[in-house]
Amino acid sequence: MAGDGRRVRPLRPTPLLVAMSGLLVLASALFLVTATVPAVPPWLNWLPIAASSVVLTRAAWRTSKLAGRDPLARRLWQDLTLVALLVLAGIVGDFRHALADPSFDGVSHDLPTAIIYGLSILSLIWMLIRLPTGQRREINHTARFALDAATVGITTGIIAWFALVQSYGSVAAAGPDVVPMLVLAALGLCGSLAFVKISMIGMGGLDGVITRLLALAAALGAAGGGLTPLLVDLRPGLSSSHVTVCATMLCAAFAADRQRRITGVRPVVRPRRRSSLVPYVAVAATDGLLLWVGATTGGMFLIIAIAAVLLTALVALRQVHALLENDRLLRRVDAGQAQLAHRASHDHLTDLANRTLFEQRTREALLRSGSRAMSLALIDLDDFKAINDRLGHAVGDALLVVVAARLKECVRGDDLVARLGGDEFGLILDGLRGDEATEVLDRITEALRRPVHALGYDLLVSASVGLAEGWADAAPQELLRRADLAMYAAKEGGKGRHAVYDAELEKHQAADAELGAALRQALDNGEFTLVYQPIVRLPDGHWTGMETLIRWHRPDRGFVGPDTFIPIAERTGLIVPLGDWILRTALRQAAEWDRLYGDAAPREIGINVSARQLREPGFANDVKEALAETGFDPERVVVEVTETAVFDGGVALDTLQNLVGLGVKVALDDFGTGHSSLGLLRTCPVDTLKVDKSFVDGIGGRSEEAVIATAMIQITNGLHLQAVAEGVETAEQAETLYRLGYRFAQGYHFSRPLSPAQVAHSLEQASVAA
Repeated sequence: MAGDGRRVRPLRPTPLLVAMSGLLVLASALFLVTATVPAVPPWLNWLPIAASSVVLTRAAWRTSKLAGRDPLARRLWQDLTLVALLVLAGIVGDFRHALADPSFDGVSHDLPTAIIYGLSILSLIWMLIRLPTGQRREINHTARFALDAATVGITTGIIAWFALVQSYGSVAAAGPDVVPMLVLAALGLCGSLAFVKISMIGMGGLDGVITRLLALAAALGAAGGGLTPLLVDLRPGLSSSHVTVCATMLCAAFAADRQRRITGVRPVVRPRRRSSLVPYVAVAATDGLLLWVGATTGGMFLIIAIAAVLLTALVALRQVHALLENDRLLRRVDAGQAQLAHRASHDHLTDLANRTLFEQRTREALLRSGSRAMSLALIDLDDFKAINDRLGHAVGDALLVVVAARLKECVRGDDLVARLGGDEFGLILDGLRGDEATEVLDRITEALRRPVHALGYDLLVSASVGLAEGWADAAPQELLRRADLAMYAAKEGGKGRHAVYDAELEKHQAADAELGAALRQALDNGEFTLVYQPIVRLPDGHWTGMETLIRWHRPDRGFVGPDTFIPIAERTGLIVPLGDWILRTALRQAAEWDRLYGDAAPREIGINVSARQLREPGFANDVKEALAETGFDPERVVVEVTETAVFDGGVALDTLQNLVGLGVKVALDDFGTGHSSLGLLRTCPVDTLKVDKSFVDGIGGRSEEAVIATAMIQITNGLHLQAVAEGVETAEQAETLYRLGYRFAQGYHFSRPLSPAQVAHSLEQASVAA
């Protein structure tokens, strides 16, 4: 962990750091040699400085490219590249001056060079002022910085002036060249102050360690020139800048290396310091200088100096006390705001991140995905609505809390778990690619398989999970769409599993979209037809009813199976108009058979109804209208529904109750393949159970099927329900079923689905035979 809460890659000796450290050692060695060996020319000291400036300029530019999608860091290093270029230009000017004048001390710059240095420092200050600080309350931030800068400038000027007077003996002896030096020293310390303030108050995500390193660099650069007067008696041409500039460049190099190591790492926000220590340090420095001069002078001036220092100390203590009180109040306000911000970004039930924070973190993770992997998963609990409807919302909420806790247990500390709404959750797996992320999903699947205890109920939970992997330049909404597509693919695959997005899923979606459009057109063009499979009486095979089945023959593609287009019709909602067409067409056909064949016509007509139709508020009224239009007896209509369609209860179950109120019968289709089948027999108004084909296959060869079939017929007899065995394909199966107690069946052994003309032909033959 680093100082600002980031997990960063460890510090290692990179070529940049080795080169800059070597140049600093070379500069120090040359400085010592030049100071002790008169034969060595002082201008050699400028070579390591120029080299380090070139290396830093290149490093700053490369770092701006490395910052990638972090706009704040990219702009900072681009601006620092400009500053480094200006400094390099100034060093070239000083080097030229040193070649012409061996006594040049690196402080008394000529006017063009002084202007270049001044522009570099002003560019630095302007760069920092225009960067966002992230402090909404500090509207007067720029004004406060200007006041602090003025304080530092005045203090620096006084101390530097006193040092020059002490070194040269008088201002006149120092000469006019000290003015640029004083100005540049003051500006340099102001630049250092700017970095210090930014590192203290924070800057919209800019790393604090980097700003502190750059502040140290600015301070070394500014103070280096100020030490030169102390070397005036050592040897002409020597300057403390010969060493401190290389030290400055090394600090900046460490900052660039730090930027490389934190790229792609999300920072942890630390509390910001609200008050600045700069004015107090400046006052303390001035007071120290005043006491020093007073002690040197003595007499009344010393007494006045002590009194002034005590007075300023009391004023400073009073202000510090007021600032501490303000800080306590602001901390309380911040705590309240932090709580409100947490509530605004987190789910109140599970305390997980909400959709807003999830989408924000998705954008942030994608910004970092250029340098590292990331994956996103969407999780949807299977059949959660049924738990809410049957056991109540309190149990459902307790279940969600347990599920949220298990999800958090299955991920790493840096991963984000969010509740997106209802029973849908999201995961951001930063740094994991698809194959690595699937291991996390395996853990989640295993964790959810354990029974969940919620308010006295032990519940079994499963979830469908869709996973999508981020890529360069990915849009957040597109990534979410891909994960959502994978999640629905997992549901279609049987629930309780996960699916990973790939190009094949996209092809399937495109095919589904094309087929959905063709469905709409086929309905308008009358491309659908109905066929009818007889339900017979055992053992004689007499027709007692018909199950209505739909067929689609596309003019351009040929036959399309119901298992292909019915799921798409349900997903797109086209099942509602399609089902209405089936209902009205089947009732008209049944009424026509009644008119033509009287008592020889099938007694019941079975019509399959989907879960989507049952959830339509007006479905029962639509059935009532269709019955009125055709005049068909409602007691001879059987609505066939699957267990899954009515398991959720709620509106679907209410619709069935309304249909029963009309006189319509209800059959549970594919009985035994769904969940909670026996529980449905108590809540669903069932008249007929249609035993699924899977329990009929092999009934004559293995005892297991016979045991299950026997249990089902005993259940139906005990509940006074009618049982119909589906998928009977052999005479042996029919005989075994009859022996077990079944009196009704359907399947290819008796008849394949027939067109209306084929049904009419069979009815006519039966009438002639009668």
